[in-house]
Amino acid sequence: MRIIIETQERHRNLFVEMAKAVKAKVKVEDETHPPSKEEFLDSLEKSYREAQLHAQGKIKLKTARELFNEL
Repeated sequence: MRIIIETQERHRNLFVEMAKAVKAKVKVEDETHPPSKEEFLDSLEKSYREAQLHAQGKIKLKTARELFNEL
């Protein structure tokens, strides 16, 4: 199983220690590095599936305005 946690730099050590406490494999990535080819393709595939589900009316995606307001 893979769990991805995005957090602020100041909380990084807390999450790393919690993962190590349960003997989980930990991989810390800095946002300044571009995603790997595999990560990019996974993200693209996920986006495509979400677009298909939205077109079928099974999920509702955020509007551009909603995304802008989050910034």
